Amino acid sequence: MATFFSSRDSRDTLEEATRPSAPNPERVSRPTETRQKEAVEQLKARLGEDRVTRIALNFLDKWMGVHLKDGVIDWMHGRRIGMCGHEAVNFGSDSFLGFDQDARVQAAIVDGMREWGTHNGASRAFGNIALCEEAERRLASWMGVEDTLIYPSVTLANIGLLPALAGKGDLLVLDRKSHDSLHQSARIAEGNGAKVVILDPCNGVALRQILEAEDYEGCVVAVDGIYSMTGEMPPLGELDEVTRAHGGILYVDDAHGTGLVGPKGRGAASMLLDSLDNALVVGSLSKAFSCLGAFVTCDAKLKRILKIRSSTFIFGGPVPPPYLAGICKVCDILESPEHDEHLRRLRQMVDQLISGIRGLGLKMYGGEAAIIAVTIGDIEQTFKAGKALFDRGYYVQSATYPAVPIMGGVLRIQVNANHTPEDIAGLLKGLAELKSKFGLGGN
Repeated sequence: MATFFSSRDSRDTLEEATRPSAPNPERVSRPTETRQKEAVEQLKARLGEDRVTRIALNFLDKWMGVHLKDGVIDWMHGRRIGMCGHEAVNFGSDSFLGFDQDARVQAAIVDGMREWGTHNGASRAFGNIALCEEAERRLASWMGVEDTLIYPSVTLANIGLLPALAGKGDLLVLDRKSHDSLHQSARIAEGNGAKVVILDPCNGVALRQILEAEDYEGCVVAVDGIYSMTGEMPPLGELDEVTRAHGGILYVDDAHGTGLVGPKGRGAASMLLDSLDNALVVGSLSKAFSCLGAFVTCDAKLKRILKIRSSTFIFGGPVPPPYLAGICKVCDILESPEHDEHLRRLRQMVDQLISGIRGLGLKMYGGEAAIIAVTIGDIEQTFKAGKALFDRGYYVQSATYPAVPIMGGVLRIQVNANHTPEDIAGLLKGLAELKSKFGLGGN
């Protein structure tokens, strides 16, 4: 039998082999704190070499105080905010129905905290509270589906769901314009063996060509219900028809349509699809709901499977009980005639803004739900246009690369049901003043 220790006593050799090597005198002479600081500096230098990071940092440094990316909101009252020493009407809030200011929703959150505490205290994989089961039932009833599964956020829902649905041997078709969280989720699915194909342009013809050219065991087509930056809608109806015809399932991130469009505000998918039976719809509980979390539509059997296969359900943490109580209260409102009045007011504000923007001859996108994007183009001009509006008392979001194409900067306006006609008129006046200053215009 061969031996590792042939020339010396095995014990001596083993001790020598496992004895720590002599430390580098230069390393030992430097204090640990110094070495740690050097490592952090090297890390920052390496990360800063990335092209997108370098461009972004350059813009942020060059237009400090103009881009408003790090602005601290000091106070909020309705849709007025105090920010960077200014008072402004807030057109940057995604609490589209104004429920963040609703006394009933606020009271439900407080009551939920008093009854259940501030946190579940454990992952839902170990246990669940009755309030979460109730919230899932209420959401399912409102959406008109068999069941729902709640996640801590839309991003965590996407990151947990897509890799659970598409694995080795499967095809994942991803709309190029879809939310970044879907693209991040697709990378995980791809790492697990799924084949990822980008859909561009996003239409039924392009999708059919992809599905007919690929071999797959299972197929998932993932797309936004409403694009977050521009407020536009993809052609969900024709995508669903093609997907069904090829044995696939449509996955819709409907975060920006939840509560706002479609019958009873069930979202873009409910508005444009004949049925949700062959689709998975992810809705947000933090935008129109003004609470916290997300949900996905499902039936009881799929729900059980997703609890096993979806990592962010297991490891992502629960939605805290106070917000589950708030979700149930919002469901009360959505299922009442009052919701029609909320949507009517919101639609009135959106239509007033769209009409005014078109009257100014500005190029815009969206308006199907509550997001309207006014095109500026150049990154610098987009930042400056947003700051000019802010100086006039109106806060909007300057959306630039990489959230939009590099020369596709927009002023992203989020309209809320508790804005007033006067708020809209003032914003339009500000846009009119910007038109000549920044050379805007041209539909």
